[in-house]
Amino acid sequence: MALKNSQLMVVSLGIAVQAGILVLLNTFIPKLAGTDAMWIAFQAWAVYFLAGCTPMGGVKSFIGYATGIAASIAIIELMGAPGIKGLPTPGGMNLAMALAVFIVVIPAIMSENFKNMVPALFIGSGAFFGLSGLMEGASYAQITRAELVYCAVGLLFGFITVFGRGMYEATLSKR
Repeated sequence: MALKNSQLMVVSLGIAVQAGILVLLNTFIPKLAGTDAMWIAFQAWAVYFLAGCTPMGGVKSFIGYATGIAASIAIIELMGAPGIKGLPTPGGMNLAMALAVFIVVIPAIMSENFKNMVPALFIGSGAFFGLSGLMEGASYAQITRAELVYCAVGLLFGFITVFGRGMYEATLSKR
């Protein structure tokens, strides 16, 4: 349904309230996640829309994030594997990482045939690498926990957004 500006303002205010609530809830979420990574919640909130604004799309997004984490761990581990670890770095180029990424991206893309949401996989992988840099010295499990907690929170907020907007639009169609 195309909304008039005044109607879209109501939706915008509702989403702004949600965003503010997320910021307030972030007082508590780091205790569960192990770190403060609210940016992942906002990212996952957007991915909910990319996934089609459905609960099943949210589940597929979560699985995509999880497989992105697995891909990131595989890249990191492959970089240390014999035959890859010792590759030279001509001009500062990280050939070990380039080869590890090349190897991991092939099955990552192929996972599309299993209905994996490849965009969420890439976003989840990027978030894992970002968190790895921010959570220096943390284990894979600690980084994974942080990412998936915030991912779940963001997907929940995406669901709430779509549900709320649907309810609002339903009241408009009755007028």
